[in-house]
Amino acid sequence: MGDSENTAGEEAAETGLSTAIDVLGHGVEAVGGWAVNEVAAIGETAYHAGSGVANMVEGNWDAAAKDMTEMSSAALNFVSGGLLGAAETGYDVGVAATGGGAGAHEEENNALKAAGEWLGQEVYDLTHSDEQ
Repeated sequence: MGDSENTAGEEAAETGLSTAIDVLGHGVEAVGGWAVNEVAAIGETAYHAGSGVANMVEGNWDAAAKDMTEMSSAALNFVSGGLLGAAETGYDVGVAATGGGAGAHEEENNALKAAGEWLGQEVYDLTHSDEQ
């Protein structure tokens, strides 16, 4: 066999690489009919869920809350077919065009944090009425 001939393994690897490039470059559906961006969305959702749980175990509540917000956004973006991500991107572009400020994810996190703090205070007040 000469140096210019490919083995069956090399040909399979080249075919696999070519297919991967085609899938990534052209958005061709793969993985049992799922598009690459759908697989990525599920991976992103799982990553943030795991990271959030790890942060909870460590007692890092702000980081856990941020991870859970990111997890929710990734899941909702998947379910909405990318519409949520497009809206968030549009919001971020608008913020940048008007001089900057908090982006969509930061605003979501701040709103959820404020709602959680309010709810926590309400529950505390209900369960500790004798202290008021």
